[in-house]
Amino acid sequence: MVARCGSFSDAATLLGLTQSGVSRRIQRLEEHLGVELFRRLASGVALTRIGEEYAQEVGRALDTLANLGERSLGRRVQGRLTLACSRAVGELWLMPRLGGLNTEFPELELKLLMDDNWGLVRSDEYDLAIAFLVHPRPDQILGQLGREEMVPVRAPSLPPLVEQSRPVIFAMEETLKEWTDWGNWLSETGVRLPETTRRWKLNDYGMAIRAARSGVGVAMGWTWLVGEDLAAGQLVPAHPYVLLGRGGYYLLRPQERHMPQVARRVADWLLASNSG
Repeated sequence: MVARCGSFSDAATLLGLTQSGVSRRIQRLEEHLGVELFRRLASGVALTRIGEEYAQEVGRALDTLANLGERSLGRRVQGRLTLACSRAVGELWLMPRLGGLNTEFPELELKLLMDDNWGLVRSDEYDLAIAFLVHPRPDQILGQLGREEMVPVRAPSLPPLVEQSRPVIFAMEETLKEWTDWGNWLSETGVRLPETTRRWKLNDYGMAIRAARSGVGVAMGWTWLVGEDLAAGQLVPAHPYVLLGRGGYYLLRPQERHMPQVARRVADWLLASNSG
């Protein structure tokens, strides 16, 4: 926990302990091992090289012990899994895979934790997560599911974006997001929308895509999320330019917790279904 937080005080708050208590425990552990696990910095603490190696070994050991415990408790406990994701990922990417997931894991007890504000999701609330990140931590990533690749999308019944005299474009609230959006795409392409353009901030990406499918307007399509719609012809590019952003969509595990056997199996299946 200290390694994840980078601070004795923050770790103490999460663990319900005092800062001095956490500091003393780390000091006793370092004295027992005869090595320095953390570098004390003005801004907090950071793992030393030996500390990183020790943390990885402890994590592997905890995984092994947890999996042994799961096998002894039987299939019912082994099949419980909480998956965290945004509403858009749940609706557009995960929903088409639920049938296959049920067939592959007939004993699975699945709980979806859908929250569009990833920063408010605690790592102790999920076993696996699908999240958009610009700077992911390597020790958290199980695999990358998609790039931040953007192209405006429309229903086949609508004309291309530059041919629309009074287009409706669907946008998200720019102050509440980290990803790129219409402003970035327009700046990159140099496309100038007519003054008659109407901007609808639906603030639900799944709703924006459904509205685009129905021909109401044009949505910014993240190709990983709307790939099946594009392949099926339900949506088509409203403009040929595809913008590649800085972030990506990743399958994650909690950094400080062991990974249950069922989570490993489901993660492998999700990654395989994504590549397929």
